Amino acid sequence: MTGHPSLGDDRPLELPRGVSVATWSHERTHWQNPRIRAFLGCIRLLGGVLESNYAILHCSPERLLEIWRKVREVTELMLTQLAPLLEQPSKIPTLEQARADAEVALTLLADTVLADLERFSHEVSPDEMLEVRKLLCVSIGKIHAFLQDTFGLLMASDPRSQNHDADYFLSRRFPQDVEEAEWLHVTVTKLHDFLRTLEQDRRRHLGHLIEQLRREQTLPLESDWAGTREFLQQLIDDLTPKLRSTLALRGIRFNEMEIIDRYTEETPTRCRVILELYATGRRATHEVKEGCPDGRPEREQNVRDLLVFHGELTRRMQRLMSELDRSLTDLVAFVPIWLDGISRRRALFLRRGASAHDVQL
Repeated sequence: MTGHPSLGDDRPLELPRGVSVATWSHERTHWQNPRIRAFLGCIRLLGGVLESNYAILHCSPERLLEIWRKVREVTELMLTQLAPLLEQPSKIPTLEQARADAEVALTLLADTVLADLERFSHEVSPDEMLEVRKLLCVSIGKIHAFLQDTFGLLMASDPRSQNHDADYFLSRRFPQDVEEAEWLHVTVTKLHDFLRTLEQDRRRHLGHLIEQLRREQTLPLESDWAGTREFLQQLIDDLTPKLRSTLALRGIRFNEMEIIDRYTEETPTRCRVILELYATGRRATHEVKEGCPDGRPEREQNVRDLLVFHGELTRRMQRLMSELDRSLTDLVAFVPIWLDGISRRRALFLRRGASAHDVQL
């Protein structure tokens, strides 16, 4: 065994001699990680209908049909998703042995248990109920044993799980850990994609208008302001809820939570103040025009006062919009770094010595 740089951690990852980091990275991304997800998906589905044989034999017809549908769904996933993934050989000798054993075991299971299940249609007729009950009593236990035993050995052979035995991967904690990490990763990925879609609008509706306010020192026309108003409202209605929902997820670290919480509070506040400043300026302009028609002596003074008011108002708007623009730019820069950190921490669940402290803090 030779030492190689880690693929998801700062600690060294031991790979067999002749297996490069790039080779393992490709295998991990295209085959091993999808296998893990397929196994966990099947285990999670089957876990919802794990009942004693007595419960299966005596449950209501409605519960029986629910169990039957779940088992058939697991069967379909095993045949259409898991089986093709198990056909792909591994460059890691121990993992290849575990994969080959899993492929043989699934083939035997498909030829016996899964074939018996497929003899029945998805909709069970009343006269088939008793036979289906008996079949489920046998089938669920065999499918569960295959998934648990095979998955545990496959994971114990993964290079990222050196010094882990199969017990951790067979425990309830492992799929829960992976599910929480995956959900955080998916959520932040969606946030990243959403922020990328906002970038062009940010430059057009903030950057351009900031320069206009600095140059003209007066409120923009309604036609120029409409797009910016819509963009600010989008930050309030769409971006802020996405940020807030991320805060509630497990796996987010304290310092990350502080950063996102600040954006969650400051972004909508700035947007609302900017919107209110513009609305105040438009109301004041309208009142001056309505209350002081052309030709009245005080109109000239009021117009001068209004220009001074516009100047102060636009400076405040310009300052707040510049702060908002910098804040969004920083957020766009932070999220990819955060996402990379989450990806690295996900790997800790499959690494030796990974603890709750490593993952959760």
